[in-house]
Amino acid sequence: MSDPTPPTSGARGTGPDRGRDRDAPPQPQPPSSPRSPRPTPTTTPGLQPLPPGMLQSPPPRPNLSSMLFMTAFFFFMSGGNNIPTSGGVEIGPDGELRMKQSELDYVRGLRDDWKGWINGTEGNYTEPAIPPILPSSIIPPEYVHPVTHQHQFYKNITGFYRSAVVHPLSLSATGGEDSSPTTTSDYWRHLNLPTLNLNKTGEWNETLAKELRGSWDWESTNKWDMNLKERNISIVSFDNDSDSDTNGDKTRETGIEIEGYPDWTWVKGSATLYSTNDEQIAYDFYGLHHIPNGTYNLYALPEGMRVDIRRLPGMWGETLGIGGEVGNVTRGIVLRELEKEVKSQEDLLILNDVQSDDISDVTTCPLLIYMTLPPLPKGVSPFEIEAYERELQNPTGIRSGMRRPPGYWESGVGLGAVVVADGCGVVLGLEGGKGLGIDDFWRKSVNYAAFATVSQLLVLLLLVRQMESTRTPSSLAKVSLWSIVIMSISDSWIFSAHVVVGIWSDNKASLPMLVPGFLCLCTAVVFGPRYAVLLHRIQAPERVSAPPPPPPRPATQGPNATTTPNTPAQDTAIAERTGQGPTMSQDVRNLFRNYPALKWVFGLGALFFILQIIFLPSVIPFSMFALYSYWLPQIWRNARRGTSRGLDGEFVIGTTIGRLALPMYAFACPDNVFFVKTRSWAWGIVWWQLFQISVLYAQERLGPAFFLPKSLAPPELYNYHPLIPTSDPENPSPVNETTCSICMEEVDLTTSHPSHSSTAMGGLGDKRRNYALAPCGHLFHTKCLSQWMGIKTICPLCKRSLPPL
Repeated sequence: MSDPTPPTSGARGTGPDRGRDRDAPPQPQPPSSPRSPRPTPTTTPGLQPLPPGMLQSPPPRPNLSSMLFMTAFFFFMSGGNNIPTSGGVEIGPDGELRMKQSELDYVRGLRDDWKGWINGTEGNYTEPAIPPILPSSIIPPEYVHPVTHQHQFYKNITGFYRSAVVHPLSLSATGGEDSSPTTTSDYWRHLNLPTLNLNKTGEWNETLAKELRGSWDWESTNKWDMNLKERNISIVSFDNDSDSDTNGDKTRETGIEIEGYPDWTWVKGSATLYSTNDEQIAYDFYGLHHIPNGTYNLYALPEGMRVDIRRLPGMWGETLGIGGEVGNVTRGIVLRELEKEVKSQEDLLILNDVQSDDISDVTTCPLLIYMTLPPLPKGVSPFEIEAYERELQNPTGIRSGMRRPPGYWESGVGLGAVVVADGCGVVLGLEGGKGLGIDDFWRKSVNYAAFATVSQLLVLLLLVRQMESTRTPSSLAKVSLWSIVIMSISDSWIFSAHVVVGIWSDNKASLPMLVPGFLCLCTAVVFGPRYAVLLHRIQAPERVSAPPPPPPRPATQGPNATTTPNTPAQDTAIAERTGQGPTMSQDVRNLFRNYPALKWVFGLGALFFILQIIFLPSVIPFSMFALYSYWLPQIWRNARRGTSRGLDGEFVIGTTIGRLALPMYAFACPDNVFFVKTRSWAWGIVWWQLFQISVLYAQERLGPAFFLPKSLAPPELYNYHPLIPTSDPENPSPVNETTCSICMEEVDLTTSHPSHSSTAMGGLGDKRRNYALAPCGHLFHTKCLSQWMGIKTICPLCKRSLPPL
C-alpha cells in the first residue's frame, strides 16, 4: 500500500500557503490577549526556517526589577503621613470606638481647654492636686539660696550633664503608721522627712504605687545622665487687634518673635537613669528655669509618653520668695508654648494623626525634678561668660587669650537636684555630676572629626601605596585576601557611623563628620573591594582542587578487551573502597557551585544575623576583637605557603596605628565626645594587635612556619641565605662573582662568619639576610632580588626559574 500523494498547489488553491508540505511547521497563532506573550517565531521574515541547532530568541519576560523598584518607591515615599479626614471612626487602645483626630486638632484642644481654665470660662481641663511632697521642699540646705541673696547665676546651661551620683530613698519602706523613712546616705542627713501615713486612705495608695514603679529597681539606681536645652520664651503667633498678652509685658505683633519673659527660659531635654544591674531607662522632660535664683522645675515621663506641660505651674506654686507671684506667670508661659505648638502644626505641609502613647513596660512613674545652680564665683561676671560663649559660637581667633570661665559643675557645691517619683514613694538625690556646654561639645566634635580624618587618610594612603607595590602576580600571591576583606568590613562600619551622624544631626559638626566618612567610603567601597577582587582573581587557581586519579585498570585485560563504563553505584562502591569518596566540604562546595543562588541566601542570612547581635553591649568586645584580627589571615597564609614579606612594613605599622586611633578614642579616652565610658578591654585590642605584628615580624626573622608543628608545616623551601665560608687559599669560596648584577654593586660577605649567632636561626640571621644566593649560584643583594622577583620570578642572568624568596 503506497502513501497518498500530497496535494499540489493546483489541487488546493492558488494562495501561497496552499502549496506547502504537510510536514512543514505550523504557523504561529496570534496571541489570545494583549497580555499573552507572543510565541517565538520559527522562521525569520522572508527567509527559510531556522536550523534545529540554532538558538531561538527567548520569549519576553516580565520586567521584575521595574516592578520591585516601583513597589519600593511607593513604600518609602508613603512615609506614614495620612491626611486626616473629617470624620471617621477608629478603634482605641482599649477597644473603644472613637473619632479620628489629627495632631493639630489635639494641640488646639489642649490650648483651648487651658485658655478656658485660665480665663474661668468653659473648659474640660481640671488642674490636678498638688503632690504631697514637692522636691523643692526636701532639697538639702547646701543647695538652698537665701531669698534676699545678692548672687548672680548662670543664665543658660544648655548642654550635657553626665555621671551624677544618685542617692535613692524609698518613702514607702516604713515599718508602721508613725514611722519615718530612714536612709544611710549623707545626702539626706540634714532632712526631717515627713511621714506618709501609708495606711490612711486618701493620702497614699500603695497598690497604685507598686503598679507605677513597675519592674524598675529604684533603690539600685546609681547614676543620672541628662541632656538639656534652654531657650528664651517668645511670642510666635498673635492678632493685630490684641493689645497685650495675658501678663501685659509687651505689645504683640503678628509674625514677630518678641522676648516676653526675660527672667524665665523654657527647658526641654531627656534624662537616663542607670542601675547597678547595668539596666537603664530614658525619660523626656519639659520645664522652666527661673534665672534670678537659679532654680529649675521639670516634669518628666518615660520615653514614648506624651508630657503634659500643664502640670508645671502646680510645681512652682503661687508665690516665689518675697512678693514673687509666679502663678499667673507660669500659666501664661504654658499658654504661650501651646500657642507655639499650634502654629508649628499649622505650618506643616502634611498633618499627622495623633499617635497613642508608647506605655513603658518597665515603669510609668512621673518624675518631679527640682534643680538648683550654684552662684557665679567671685571675679566672674555674666558678661565674661557671654563673651566666651560668643567666641565659641563665632570664632574670631581671640579665644586663646581669653580665660575660660568655670562651669556650673565646677563652682561651689555644683548642681544639686531632688527627684520625686510622684505617687511611687521614691525620692532620688543628685550630686557630683560633670557638665559639658553645647558650644564646647561642638568644638570637641570638630576636633574629633579632624582627628578621625587624619587617621582615615593615613589608612587610605597606605592602602593605595600597598596596591601600587603589589602589582605583579607573584607579589599578589603573598597577600591574604581575607585580611583585606576584614579591613573593608571595618571601614564600612566606620563609614556608616560617621555618615549617619553627619546627615541625621543638622548642626555644626555635620559637615566635618562627613569628611572621615567619605575617606572610609573610599577605603571600603572603592580601593578595598578593588584590591580584594584583584587578589581573588590571582589566587583563584589555588582554591581549585585537582580531580582524584582514576582507578587502575585490571591487569587481566588483553589488548583487545573492551571496557564497560561503571554505573553510579559501582563508582560509589569503588570510591568507598579506595577511600577517595567526596568529603563533606566537597559536597558543600559542589552544592554552592550547582546552585549559585544559595550563596546569596546564606550570605544575606549571615549578614542579617550579625547585624542583629553585633551592637549588643555584651557582644561589642568580641566584635571589636574579631574586626581587629585582620592580620591573622596574613599570618596563616605566610605559614602555609612558606612565604613572607607579603605586606610592606610601613603598611603594617601605619595601618595598625590608623585603625586603632578611633576605637581607642571611643573606649579609652575619658572625655570623648560620644560620652562612652572607658572600657578596660580596649587596651586588650592594642595588645592583640601588637601580638599579631610581632608574629609577622618573627615570620620574617625565624621563618614563616616557625610556630607550626611539622605535620602542618609546608615543605621546606630553598634557603636563599646559606652560610658562605670565608674564602682562603685552602678552602676557596663557592661564590666566584660577588657583584650584584641588579644594582652592579659589591655584595659584602665578610659579616657571615660561622661564629655568628644567626646559625641558630636556621640561616635567617640579620646579617646573612643582606645577601641572597640563588639556586643557580648567582649572588644578589636580598633587597635587590626581592624587588626583581616582584616583577619576574627568573634569574636576571641565566633566566632560570626562581623559588619564592
